[in-house]
Amino acid sequence: MKVRELARISALASLLFIIYHCGSLVLYVELFNFTVLLYGISLPKRQAILSVLIACLLIVLVYGAQPWTLMYVLIFPTYAIIYHLIGRRLRSEYVVACLGFLGAFLSGTLIDLPFIFLSGMTGRALGIHLLLGFQTSVGNGVSTFLATIFLLPILSKVMKRV
Repeated sequence: MKVRELARISALASLLFIIYHCGSLVLYVELFNFTVLLYGISLPKRQAILSVLIACLLIVLVYGAQPWTLMYVLIFPTYAIIYHLIGRRLRSEYVVACLGFLGAFLSGTLIDLPFIFLSGMTGRALGIHLLLGFQTSVGNGVSTFLATIFLLPILSKVMKRV
């Protein structure tokens, strides 16, 4: 790996971590999922995966090794791979935006899986938990959808030039 590529990966990972931290301050609106989508579609596969993985490891280091932070290390690099494989083949930005919405919508539930399994919730409690979680997931999904429609074409060109 060249120094230039390593510097690019670390700069992109730190940018993704900053986006995560700023998004955690604003409820229901975050661009972390959109940025993972942008990296997956715009960057070469190795750079996209390593940037997202390093950012997720930074989240674990800063916020502690907890089940929900460890799920970031599993989920978002996988999302980067999925977006790289599927998103590049899709020609319609609306279909890519729907893929981003789906990923952002499911990420909250996927991050909560350790809590759900360890808490031993009954069916009714699980249903209430999922319904309350969907409120956040819909906000994240809509923000990812809108950002993908309006920002992806512009930022994708910028990412390819840098």
